[in-house]
Amino acid sequence: METKTYTTIDLRKGMGEILDRTRIAGEAAAITRKGRTVAYLVPAEWFEQMTCTPTPPADRTLSDLRRNLTESRPS
Repeated sequence: METKTYTTIDLRKGMGEILDRTRIAGEAAAITRKGRTVAYLVPAEWFEQMTCTPTPPADRTLSDLRRNLTESRPS
């Protein structure tokens, strides 16, 4: 399946539709700013399978998540 590309302006204007396409149809989306890809939007199930972890509990902080991500990257 081809990844659809949206600009940050497209994302702001059509957030609901883009999220629905990602969640319901399982379509990934590349988000671009000034012609460069800055993020990918993927269905939650894809991300959870990639990271092999369930959705993080609400009590975990962003810094905890970043530290875990940094520690899990190969050197």
